Amino acid sequence: MKKVALLLALANLSSTAYAVEGGQDVNWQDYPYLVESQCTGTVLAGKYVLLAGHCGASVSSPFPRMVNLSNQTDVMPISRNAELFEKTDDDFVDIALWTLPQSVPTDKVAFVADLNAPETKVELGDKISYLGFGRDNNIPKLGKAINTIMRISSPDLSGNARFDYSGVAHSVPGDSGAPVFNKNNRIVGINVADNGKTDDGIKISSGERLRKAKDWLLTNIDAWHSPTELTFTGDKTLEIQSLHMNPTNLAERQNNGTLTTGDVSVTGGTCLTDTIEPFGICTLEMKSGQYEGHITLDDGNEITINRGKKPTPPNPDPDGKDKDGGSGGSIGWLGLLGLLVFAFKRK
Repeated sequence: MKKVALLLALANLSSTAYAVEGGQDVNWQDYPYLVESQCTGTVLAGKYVLLAGHCGASVSSPFPRMVNLSNQTDVMPISRNAELFEKTDDDFVDIALWTLPQSVPTDKVAFVADLNAPETKVELGDKISYLGFGRDNNIPKLGKAINTIMRISSPDLSGNARFDYSGVAHSVPGDSGAPVFNKNNRIVGINVADNGKTDDGIKISSGERLRKAKDWLLTNIDAWHSPTELTFTGDKTLEIQSLHMNPTNLAERQNNGTLTTGDVSVTGGTCLTDTIEPFGICTLEMKSGQYEGHITLDDGNEITINRGKKPTPPNPDPDGKDKDGGSGGSIGWLGLLGLLVFAFKRK
């Protein structure tokens, strides 16, 4: 069985290997939507981590386990959905979604390709790139590879969803689950394994095409995909993506007053005026003051603007005097007592 062979191969891989061997070292802070947990994952819609199904599926790769973030914090996931990984033979796809207890802070996101559009199909000879982690003395190391697609299994997606790629850089165990990008920098797959060598000795890496899992992906996310933390004042236009099961927009939330709270407003954009299809990308035109505000895209899914910036409350002089040195506008209890005594004597 193909799945059994894959699992045996994965079981023999060492989790201490470097990421993207022969690739380019990159700065994790430039890719805050990537997470590390012995595998590489991509944050979608704030709290979902897309990664390989075999991550978290064995004693050597257990679930749950801590997910490490680019801001040097970590979080424990609360659930793992690997339904397609549990299928057998050609029906399985090595893919999973881990759900986190709350949204993680990201000011950038990677968009998923329009998996319903024919032009986003993976083709032989296409250039792809992927970003993955490994571990060096238990410290995550992020690398980037650019490869060429040289083999596709079941191009019509009737069977296994695997595609193979090769190049000077190649995948190692640390980048299982790494996002695979097309030439337009949209996610079209996830990296899952090494897969031997070409006839001239170049190592081959394998990925799973998201196109076969597109309905599963939308069903289990069904939310807007966007940054979760932004800092700005004035006007800004933001692109967000619909990972909803059905066409949608944000007009109703805008009209009923539930879209924004605090020191931010949405003044326009195609997310309000157009009907956005699944995997579609639209714009939000925003205006922010200097204080904290929130844009609630779905229940429990929001963008925080200028987090923690609150108006400064008045700070009176501890002696009760104003800045000109005079007394304050109120009378203390000793002053009131004096007035009462004076009034009594007048009687």
